[in-house]
Formats: sequence, structure tokens, C-alpha cells
Amino acid sequence: MFKNLKLPRVTLRLITHKHAAKLFTILNNPLVAQFNDYKTPLSKADIKQLIQDDISAYYENEVIRLAIEHNTDRDLIGTCGLYKIEHTSKTAFIGFELDPLFWQQGLMFEALVGFISALPSVQQINYLFAEVSTQNIRSHTLLTKLGFSLTSKAVIQSMCEVDDLKLDENDGKDKSEIWFKCLKS
Repeated sequence: MFKNLKLPRVTLRLITHKHAAKLFTILNNPLVAQFNDYKTPLSKADIKQLIQDDISAYYENEVIRLAIEHNTDRDLIGTCGLYKIEHTSKTAFIGFELDPLFWQQGLMFEALVGFISALPSVQQINYLFAEVSTQNIRSHTLLTKLGFSLTSKAVIQSMCEVDDLKLDENDGKDKSEIWFKCLKS
């Protein structure tokens, strides 16, 4: 069970329907949407369903989606979490988005360092992956700071001894790259 995590400038908590209005704004922002895998524009009903799906998947131990709230006003400024959690191979993908008003302030770095540090008490994950657009330089920089390395699907499959990591095929959009971080000591 994920417990709220208060960090110096942000608090991480499980996403709820109270976050819907702000999440609607963030995910439909063109600067965020250009690198996200959601088909935009998203309607308010889409956001409501997205949150409900995340809540249900959390209780089925398949997803963790956290709200990132700024500590000054408790407003939602972004989200982060795990998806494609594979219990057998102890792998998961990390995803994140942040309102552009808060870019270049180190807030996502703070949130992800806290989240990754808290993972052992929540999930047994040995290998973290991130699938990021080749064009998304900010996310590449962030992942590098977090200790991720750029790798290939074949290398990941042999390192983790899994046949299928359920990687999405590029569907005509810009190409994506896979980043990798080993969490086991």
C-alpha cells in the first residue's frame, strides 16, 4: 500500500477523482501532449475514466499512479507512477508528466527520487524502464540524472531473462527509446 510521501517541495499521493480538473488541463496542454501516448484532446469523461482505471489497476497490483502536489497550495502539478508491472520478471515502466509552469525547477527530479526510493516498501521491482520519445530531450536529461541508461529491447530482454516486456510498437508517431535502471543492490 502506498503511503503519502511528503518531500521538501512536493507531496506524492495516490491519484483520486479530486485531481481530475487539473489533470485534464495538464494532459491536454500541447507541450505535454506532444510526448504523451494519450490521444488528445481528452474529454473530462476521458480523464474521469483514466483515473478510475488507474485506481482499479492499483488495487489489482498492476499500476501505481501518483499525484504530485505542490506543498505550498496542495495543487496537482503532475503525476508519476508505474505501469506494465510484471511481477514474474520484477520489472515495470515508469511514467511521468508535469505542468509546464513547473518545468526547469527540479520538481520532477525531486518527485521521482522520492518515489523510486519508496518503491521497495511498495513493490518488488528490480528493473525500471522508461519509454521516451527520441525528441523529448528534457525527459532524456532527467532520466540520465536519475541513473537510467539508454538501451535496446534485445539487451533488456536478455538482461531480465524475459521473452516479452510488452513494449509498444511505434505506430507512425516519432520513434521512442527505452531507458533502463537496475534497482537491485
